[in-house]
Amino acid sequence: MTNNDDQAFEEPPPSYEEATGRPSITHRPQDHPEVPPPLPLRNASSAAAASTKPGASAAAAAAPAATTLSPTAPAAPRPGPAQSFSQLPTSAQQTRINRQFPPLLNLYRDPFPGALQRRYFIGEHQNTPLYAVGAWSGWPVVQSSLVLHNGPTEDYAALATVSYDSWGRRMDVTLPPLRGTTSSDPIAVLAPGMMTAAFRFRVEIPWPDENGGITWRREAYEWRRSNSLAVAGLAGSTTGWKLVRLTNDLPPGGVTVAGSGPPSRDGHEVVAVCTNAVMSMTKLWKFCFLGTGVSGALGERWAVMAVTTGLAIWDREHRRH
Repeated sequence: MTNNDDQAFEEPPPSYEEATGRPSITHRPQDHPEVPPPLPLRNASSAAAASTKPGASAAAAAAPAATTLSPTAPAAPRPGPAQSFSQLPTSAQQTRINRQFPPLLNLYRDPFPGALQRRYFIGEHQNTPLYAVGAWSGWPVVQSSLVLHNGPTEDYAALATVSYDSWGRRMDVTLPPLRGTTSSDPIAVLAPGMMTAAFRFRVEIPWPDENGGITWRREAYEWRRSNSLAVAGLAGSTTGWKLVRLTNDLPPGGVTVAGSGPPSRDGHEVVAVCTNAVMSMTKLWKFCFLGTGVSGALGERWAVMAVTTGLAIWDREHRRH
């Protein structure tokens, strides 16, 4: 089902390696047997990444122990390229979906921040940073911004940037340009106001065309404040945010958890949740993909937008406090 607001694109977005000019570590199909090996825990001695088993449940992804669901590369002795994550879809397809993030990730604090430049990073564990996050506190507020880098330090190119409206009515998120273009218009994220209590945005996801190829359509999403069981499953603050996909169309591809995210009160699927961490001096925020969000079927561009907007909401609330 499409509507008049959906926008199709003749070519898909580039990979983030192409858009940023920095290569990512990728997994080649020949590196893995047809039956995936058991998932190793992330540690410095691991020699290779592993794939998740088909049919993994969304509830398992929401639990804190689900960090082992994510295939990861070993931590390098010094900062290396950004990691691409993969999962194995249905056994009949035996194809791979490259993933920019693990199903469950956290935001950690840099213990030695500067006076104005605050530094953070996201990853599954504190000793294995994946992507650096820089937050600049300027004055007026319109000069404040947030940057998600395409690697574990701020030396890496920006994967996404966020700028804040001086009146707090919106945030503008800039992603790498779509294929065939040289620039990318910012995506507006409308902040809660008199008409809504949600953060709203629209972003492109992959979709099949009539000729069997792939086109792209723009879908609407909302971050809604929530104290649901899905948020509680993160074992952080009991009140957080849930990302709701405002369509019930099931995209093709992905693993068997596609479409299985918990429903919101209006019947739409919850595809991600986030909340503040508790009882930790360095872990600040928790994020988890659910259902269609964890399946990979919504694409990397959507995943980066989901994580970036979740970080921006956390940053916005953190500045106010």
